[in-house]
Amino acid sequence: ADASATYHTTIEIPLEEITEPVLCAPNDPDDAVLLSDALKGPHGDGTNTPIDEVFIGSCMTNIGHFRAAGKMLDEVEGGLSTRLWVSPPTKMDAAQLTEEGFFAIYGKVGARTEMPGCSLCMGNQARVADKA
Repeated sequence: ADASATYHTTIEIPLEEITEPVLCAPNDPDDAVLLSDALKGPHGDGTNTPIDEVFIGSCMTNIGHFRAAGKMLDEVEGGLSTRLWVSPPTKMDAAQLTEEGFFAIYGKVGARTEMPGCSLCMGNQARVADKA
């Protein structure tokens, strides 16, 4: 941030209050819920909300998120029961993850790897299935 700049709006997010993963609905990062709320189900009765498609990536992720996902996916036997897209934020991250073997892990479970950069957050590159 530029200390001498004048900003229209300042938004402060107390990160210490975010204690669990946040899930976002397809094509709209503003449509977000906490993981615990998603697990309560759409009616709050504990019936899990089905997750049909998963996207890991955005300009705000870091390479550690992709490594952590790769380590979890490496434990999967066979393919995933859901569609998974992976899109690192930069070409440099994609090259590093490839060198470290993570792209091979993503491929092993059937994940679709996308070009680095703006992607599914804004509806680029792939279409989310109706009613996903």
